Amino acid sequence: MFIERSCIFCDLPSDNHLDVCSHCLQDLPWQGNACSKCALPLSIVMETTTIKQALCKNCIELPPFFQQTFATFNYNFPIDALIPKIKSEKQRFHLHWLALCLTEKLPACLKMPEVLIPVPISKKKMLRTGYNQTEQLASELSKLLNIEVDNRLVSKNRDTRAQANLNAKQRKRNLLDAFEVQENNYRHIAIIDDVMTTGATVNEIAKHLLITGICKVDVWVLARTPL
Repeated sequence: MFIERSCIFCDLPSDNHLDVCSHCLQDLPWQGNACSKCALPLSIVMETTTIKQALCKNCIELPPFFQQTFATFNYNFPIDALIPKIKSEKQRFHLHWLALCLTEKLPACLKMPEVLIPVPISKKKMLRTGYNQTEQLASELSKLLNIEVDNRLVSKNRDTRAQANLNAKQRKRNLLDAFEVQENNYRHIAIIDDVMTTGATVNEIAKHLLITGICKVDVWVLARTPL
């Protein structure tokens, strides 16, 4: 049964099963050319001589611990206004249609991971906010893709400062001993996050995951910010 919805952006009746009409959906800042490692938006596709993939300069010079990143959108308007509302105003209903958009962006030939790992928040922040939006996002993706979520594999031991305003040395110090990974038998996992800014957080988590014996770490995010 089709239930009429109003588009959250234009307030006109939605012509699909989402909270966004087809016209507004098309106008969202979908990601185009991007680095295959970190999903950094690229204006010009660069290729190495040995790997026929688009790679940014940073990933060529210092490859991250994760293997590939899939981002649904560039972090531009209106996505950059919407995602903060999910965090601060707890508008969790957006995560359903955003998760659908993320699954649409995943390549059809993609080898799916065994498990989804949401980026954790500290216990102190959980007490302040009441929920972790990346856990909610992972849960929505789990329902759509029939992939298990493991909320206990990675934990965050303490609060950290926002990475975006720190230099490289400060970022490394900020995340030092911030995450703990439990022993496991996974081989291939995907880290789930809402926004990827510098990539330092998911890279730190990926480093610890590889130490436990995991062979492949992917990153799935709703949006990627340009640097």
